[in-house]
Amino acid sequence: MFKLSVKLLLAVFLFSSCAPTYPKDRLLDDVKKLVKKESGQDCKLVKIEDTFYLDMEMKGLTSSNTKVVSDAVMSLQNAVFAITRVALSSDADIKIMVITAYDPSYNVSLRMFQNIDDVKGYFYQRISRGDYEQRQLLEFEGPEMAEKAVNDKHHITQEEYVARLTISQINMIGRKNPVLTPLINALELRFGYITDGTIYLSSKDSDNIGTEDLLKKIISDEIVKNLQKYKLFSIKSVILLDSKGSVIFEVPVTSN
Repeated sequence: MFKLSVKLLLAVFLFSSCAPTYPKDRLLDDVKKLVKKESGQDCKLVKIEDTFYLDMEMKGLTSSNTKVVSDAVMSLQNAVFAITRVALSSDADIKIMVITAYDPSYNVSLRMFQNIDDVKGYFYQRISRGDYEQRQLLEFEGPEMAEKAVNDKHHITQEEYVARLTISQINMIGRKNPVLTPLINALELRFGYITDGTIYLSSKDSDNIGTEDLLKKIISDEIVKNLQKYKLFSIKSVILLDSKGSVIFEVPVTSN
C-alpha cells in the first residue's frame, strides 16, 4: 500500500528532468505550498544538512472508519510524491527524505524514508523495479515511541539509512514468514546508533531472543546484502542490546 507507484514515479521523474524549478532559497515555502495543494494537509519542514524532514499531523490515522484511514494514507502518499518531485527538481542538497504522519495525541506514527539516489538509480536503470521496491523503508511506532520518533531530527548518514532499512526488512520477514513471526515480533528491533564502524540495535527483552544463532544469521544476511548494495564498507559489526543497554550478542560483518 505504501509503495510509490511506477507510473507516478515516472511522472515525477519526467517532471523533474528539466532545469531546477525549486530553488534552495525558497525550498521550504515551495514544499509547504505544494504539499498543501497535492495532499490537502499542512506540514512542518526541517532540513538538516542533506536530510529533509516533512511532518504531517493526521487525525484519521487512528480512526475506526476504514475510508477515513484510507484517505489519510492517500494524503501521505501524495505528500511523498510531492516532496520527491521537489527533491529531484531542486538545486538544494537532499539525499534522504523522512516523511512522517502522526495523530495529534501521538498514539501512532508512520515514517517513510526515501533515498534520492535509489529513485535516480531506478529510472536510470541501475537497479531493477524489484530491487527498488525492496529498498522502501517504513517505520511504525505506537504510543510508547511515537512522539519521540516525530521529534527525532538529525542528519541521517547512508550507514544509518542502511541500518534502518535492514531493520525494516527484518520486521517485514516477521510479517510474511509465520515460522519467524513470534521471534521477530517479540524483539521489537529498533535502530540505536553507529560508532566506530559498529551498528547498535535495541531489542525489547532479552528473554525473547529465542534461537540466537538463527537471529544472528538473519541480521548478518540482511545487513551484508544492504551494505553491498549501497557499497558501504565502513561497517564491521552489529551489536544487539537489550532494553537496559546490555549486550546480547555481536554479529561480525563480512562480505563473504
